[in-house]
Amino acid sequence: MARNRRSLLSDATKIRLAQIQGAGDRVSPGYYGNLTSKEAGSFTKYAVAAAEQALSGRAPDPGAVDRQ
Repeated sequence: MARNRRSLLSDATKIRLAQIQGAGDRVSPGYYGNLTSKEAGSFTKYAVAAAEQALSGRAPDPGAVDRQ
């Protein structure tokens, strides 16, 4: 049975995060299978930071991950 999970981040935000790390040309809305394992790990780090910011009521700032 397939699960229908709602993401906290929009596809636009996810694509922006991929572009920040230089992998924007290999992702498309809803599909991130072309990322390498290393890129996926970095992407996850950025996505978690953005989700935490969104949950705290702040606008996601992907650049904040680099400043931590």
